[in-house]
Amino acid sequence: MSENRSNKALFLIALFFVSVLSPLIPSSTADATDGNDRTPYNAGGVIIGDLKDFDPKNGSQYLFIDEPEPVVSAYGFMKQAWIDAGRPGVDDMVYEPVTSGRSSGRVCNPHLVGDELSVPTSGGSINAYVAKTTSTVAFVVQTGRTLSSTVLNNLASSWDSTIYPTMTTYYGKDYQDGRGLAPPDIDNNCQVQIIIYDIDGPYNTGGYFSPSFASSRESVFIDFADITLSWGKSIIAHELEHLLHNAQDPYENLWIDEGNADVAIYLCFGADSTLVSHLNQWTESSELSVRWWN
Repeated sequence: MSENRSNKALFLIALFFVSVLSPLIPSSTADATDGNDRTPYNAGGVIIGDLKDFDPKNGSQYLFIDEPEPVVSAYGFMKQAWIDAGRPGVDDMVYEPVTSGRSSGRVCNPHLVGDELSVPTSGGSINAYVAKTTSTVAFVVQTGRTLSSTVLNNLASSWDSTIYPTMTTYYGKDYQDGRGLAPPDIDNNCQVQIIIYDIDGPYNTGGYFSPSFASSRESVFIDFADITLSWGKSIIAHELEHLLHNAQDPYENLWIDEGNADVAIYLCFGADSTLVSHLNQWTESSELSVRWWN
């Protein structure tokens, strides 16, 4: 039993370093709501960092996506823009230990399907509507875009059964008995917002988490064109790790955060041939140090 646990731990450590090294090693190979006159609720918050200045070649490629064109996270770009601006709002990012009193007295004001919002995004804002909810997530879709009920139900099911419990177990579980650290909930709705909107079409920028928004909302942003593809759920898991990691340590080194985000995809969905390829590349270039990459 101890040997099996040791092997799993060693594998996770190897995966972490492979994921942070992979950018240095070349690859070898809702339903829409009807229009009305209601004013969308302003979700508040500020996004620092404009994706029109982002080159996907400098993004962090998502693990387990083996496509001719890259699919990358813009989180590193968004974080650097926030750092350059002086980390506004960082003092409001307080990740408090759970207490029994806090757990029992927690009051939620969750989003409901059909709610309309005005949501800040990189480079502007969008009108959006809540297309699907569970007790811990709200899938918010750009107005004028529609995801089928099959897609939404599949995303919600994967979130509830795999993504959310796995991520909160490894990166900040709320045990509801006074132990551990609660997932962040600065907006008191007990839900993470998955903001799905047009970014740049399929491939290239798949999504991002914006640290500057974390002092107002718990949100990750996903490209509408990528969410329905095979890697859509992996993007959610990757960006959710950034959200949880930022809540615990907004000063974390980028390479550590990105490594954990890639491990998050493995923890949720396991390995595939892409991981095997990355491991082989790492063993061939294991002399490369991760200490100088941030």
